[in-house]
Amino acid sequence: MRWQGIHIESAAVVTGEPETAAAAVAAGRYDAEEAARSRQHSVSVSDGLSGPELAVAAGRAALRRGGRPAQDIGLLIHAACWYPGLEFWNVAAYVQQEVLGHGRALAFELRQMSNGGMSALEMAASRLSAAPGTGAALLTTGDRFAEPAFPRWTTDRGLVFGDAGTAVVVSGEPAGFRLVATAAYSEPVLEGLHRGDEPFLLSGSEAEPLDLVARKKGFLRRMPVAEVTVRNEAGMLTAVKECLAEAECDLSSMAAVIVPFFGAELSRRQCLGPLGVPAERTLHDWGLEIGHLGAGDQFAGLARLLEQDGLRPGDRVLAVGVGAGFSWTCAVLERV
Repeated sequence: MRWQGIHIESAAVVTGEPETAAAAVAAGRYDAEEAARSRQHSVSVSDGLSGPELAVAAGRAALRRGGRPAQDIGLLIHAACWYPGLEFWNVAAYVQQEVLGHGRALAFELRQMSNGGMSALEMAASRLSAAPGTGAALLTTGDRFAEPAFPRWTTDRGLVFGDAGTAVVVSGEPAGFRLVATAAYSEPVLEGLHRGDEPFLLSGSEAEPLDLVARKKGFLRRMPVAEVTVRNEAGMLTAVKECLAEAECDLSSMAAVIVPFFGAELSRRQCLGPLGVPAERTLHDWGLEIGHLGAGDQFAGLARLLEQDGLRPGDRVLAVGVGAGFSWTCAVLERV
């Protein structure tokens, strides 16, 4: 989809304190060989703030940076991956109250796993285009991957999860980044990769510490690794190629590419290699400092690019979202 008059006017990311991989290895919480493969130097760890509270902090920061009054926000979408701190609770309403403080905005949660932020961006663009009276949109993400329920260093391989809240303000104001085009694709046959053979439970409180490695082993008894790899690569490339075609540009013209903050080897195998993009054109090194932020990697990346202020007007950025399920949403943005 090609867009007209839609902009990301501001972005923010709020992280915790860094915890080093070396400390995790020394404490027996991270495998030394896995650390060498991932080259993950550290991750963001929040000791005091929950995922929703991190999202609130980021939402407030994004509004402040853009000089956008809370009263202007007519749409709020909150995306997350993990437990928000309470069961049977409306996180989006909490973010709405704490950040906006008014009920004139449509607020809801979006569950698209690590593709949540990018999917929210496409949905917000659709709403703002179809209903201009909406005003501006605030999109937030927030996750805290806390032990013992979520062993951030070992629950999966190839990446380590970091805590953060992120936010972007989307509007018709020509500031920040102009949204040029988006595209999305999904491959639901891979849904079981993150479900495995586990039974459905009556309550989250019954669950053992999360072990995605075990779930994936269960799924891989039914589908060969090679097929999973092919489908993963094909899905991402389908979304990327469609997005670039809508934007009438090619990958070589991108000033920067934002891909998920995976570890070095997984990022090379699943993102950089298939795209043919060197790590130097991405925020790869920064990702190795803060970890995979669930639904927020791309919003965090946009915030980082705006803070660094190294892009010139007209420079374009490709943001690639990848979420369990599997789904991919891509966007081409142009620096205003």
